[in-house]
Amino acid sequence: MTRFESTVDCLILWGACAGIGPGFTLEAVAVRLAADIAELRDNGGIPAHVCTVLPQQRVLEIRVEGLSVEADPDRTAIREVTQALFELASYHNIVALDATTPPLFTQRILLVDDGGRVFSAMIGAGVGDVEPVTPQQNRTDG
Repeated sequence: MTRFESTVDCLILWGACAGIGPGFTLEAVAVRLAADIAELRDNGGIPAHVCTVLPQQRVLEIRVEGLSVEADPDRTAIREVTQALFELASYHNIVALDATTPPLFTQRILLVDDGGRVFSAMIGAGVGDVEPVTPQQNRTDG
């Protein structure tokens, strides 16, 4: 009997800043992502709204305050900020494309209004180029 192996079982999304081993815990990712968000903000990539990065068990939550549907009725800034943050967080994630391996983390980007209520969200694992799994990806440098 031969075992069927799907090509999906051998593919991953490997973020450019992702790694495994010491220094690549979810908490460490949260610290690096917060620094990346600050740099993106300083370079004008996203507006100067408050972003909080909270690592939880296999979930990286990014809370964005300061945007609203009233101030952005066509939701252009809301979509741009959400997409930019999702892509930036994806740089730190490792997502196997098989059906059994969980991602390093799931990201939850929550946009909250002045009253603390969530009015928009993006939840998922990652986006990026798909690569074959190779031994060099078992890197532990940071």
